[in-house]
Amino acid sequence: MGIKENLMRNLSRVGAAVIISTAALMAACNQQTEDSHATSPPTSAAAVAKTMHPSWDADQDGINDCENDGSCDHTVDYSQPRPSIAPTFDCTKTDSSIETLICQDSELAALDIKLAAVYAAASQKVQEQEQQSPLLTTGQRGWIKGRNDCWKADDKKGCAKTEYQRRIAELQAHYQLVESIGPIRFQCGDSPADELIVTFYESDSPTLIAERGDSVSLMYQVPAASGSKYEGRNESFWEHQGEASVVWGYDTPEFVCKTTP
Repeated sequence: MGIKENLMRNLSRVGAAVIISTAALMAACNQQTEDSHATSPPTSAAAVAKTMHPSWDADQDGINDCENDGSCDHTVDYSQPRPSIAPTFDCTKTDSSIETLICQDSELAALDIKLAAVYAAASQKVQEQEQQSPLLTTGQRGWIKGRNDCWKADDKKGCAKTEYQRRIAELQAHYQLVESIGPIRFQCGDSPADELIVTFYESDSPTLIAERGDSVSLMYQVPAASGSKYEGRNESFWEHQGEASVVWGYDTPEFVCKTTP
């Protein structure tokens, strides 16, 4: 057999070996892929649910409690135990979805504890001054009802948080539990009787109490482009360099007040 024939035969053998090796490699890869698929954990909802810590399933129905009341928050790591901070009420006997949310959220639970302490301080001050306390008690009951109405809000946690912050500030100001600046007098017209008396309180959320004649308004500080701006139920007070733009009452025109010497 000549050199040419031997060379051609060897090349054929090499080509066949390459084909066989390639086929074997592809078969091995396919088998490995099948094995990987067989052993990979499923990505179903049931598998995801297994990452939930049992403390988030109080009724033990296999579903995160937040799914039942619509309070789920993507910032919460539900694979970790539920925060140990407990509010002042019994979480096994909640009367509303908002109370359930408070039990699940450490920030809201901390605010509930803070409010309880401020309320106790207000009650103590009322007793020391031998005043009537029904107004404080009735106001707190009304506030709880308003807080629980946050279930209607799109941002339930944000609504409840604001309710807590404002109630804490309200009690701190009304019962003078924090430092204050004032009273400061503003002249709002030509008549000496037409004045506004304002006291600013260093409450957790800054507030002021304004008096005009027989009317009193509690206002909370809100963001402003300049100066200090406060808003109440139907009133607003926006001060800048000793001059204040004031609205007093629903759908009433704005007027200007200036600090008196």
